[in-house]
Order: sequence, then C-alpha cells, then structure tokens
Amino acid sequence: MSGPLPDMRRLVLFSKPGCHLCDDARQMLDRIGHPYEVAADPRYSLRVPVIEVDGRAVTEGRVSERAVRAALRRRRWGARR
Repeated sequence: MSGPLPDMRRLVLFSKPGCHLCDDARQMLDRIGHPYEVAADPRYSLRVPVIEVDGRAVTEGRVSERAVRAALRRRRWGARR
C-alpha cells in the first residue's frame, strides 16, 4: 500500500542530520502514534524541524505537540484556523 489512507492525515517531519530539535520532534511524533514520513526540503533548510499536516506547516523549531494534535483533529476539508 502506498500513501496515506483517504481519510488519514498526511504528516511529514522535515529534518536534517545532526539536528537535536529534529530528534525531539521525532520522539514527540512517536508518542502521538500517528504514521509520519521524514523528509528534507530546501524550503526548510534553516527552519528545521518543520511538521506539516496535509501540506500545511503547523509547527517548527521547538515543535508544539498541541499544534500537531489540533491539526490532526481538524476536519480534513474544514476551517484552517
């Protein structure tokens, strides 16, 4: 099976090697338990870690678990905050 299920949010962690904040973000995402991808993107090279939910950046730097959980709870096509 490739890609997320139709009703599942796509969660992506943008990171880079040697980034301790990225390691913290991974631990937080593991606690949440939602499947996620890890990627690199030149847009975020100086801002990592960045977490996107369905293509929208929801937190960066010292990432917020609260922001990620809120984004995962939002209706897929509903209001964007």
